[in-house]
Amino acid sequence: MTTQSNEHPILIAGGGIGGFAAALALARKGRAVHIIEQSGELGEVGAGIQLGPNVFRMFRVLGITEAINDVAVFPDALVMMDALSGEQITRIPLNTKLFQKHFNYPYGVIYRPDLHQVLIDACERQHLVTHSLGQKILRYAEHDSGVEVHLESGESLSGAALIGADGLWSTIRGQMREDGPPTVSGHIAYRAVLPAGEVPETSRNNSVVLWAGPKTHLVHYPLHRGDIY
Repeated sequence: MTTQSNEHPILIAGGGIGGFAAALALARKGRAVHIIEQSGELGEVGAGIQLGPNVFRMFRVLGITEAINDVAVFPDALVMMDALSGEQITRIPLNTKLFQKHFNYPYGVIYRPDLHQVLIDACERQHLVTHSLGQKILRYAEHDSGVEVHLESGESLSGAALIGADGLWSTIRGQMREDGPPTVSGHIAYRAVLPAGEVPETSRNNSVVLWAGPKTHLVHYPLHRGDIY
């Protein structure tokens, strides 16, 4: 399709980090976008995300570097510890002049809700981005001029294209791939966020620390300007 109007935007299923990041990228290229979110309110759950230099390059392209820098934490190092002996195995310095020269961008960590809010705020400043809440997608249908999305409410939305960013239990993927629901991998990961005051003082440092042990590991690092871990 060579032309597009606000009446036939690109539709995005899912109003999480992926959905709003895709919407912002498209809007900055002049594309009208409509995000369809099944929850009744915008919000992100989860803990932290480690961000490599390639991600900070993407932030620059999206025009959100300053906003990200305000809420991200830039660790001094990546540290690996022996979980049995308590001894340090290795330490990789981060955000040094050498690191910056080699990668051009920093390494950081961020609280998922903070990243989500930065993307929401950036999209709200884009007149080409709209969103609807409390709308559950049942299925979609492709046609010559684009795609039609059918909602649980009985309504339907037409768009030039559809992007599935609706998470692990994706309706869009389920219809497109027909490969069944996600399967259990056999691995379990527990994520938690603690106020800095509840973290042992010896662990309250500006590093990403990995404790490695037999068939297990623990990672901790500061988030949200160091207020939480």
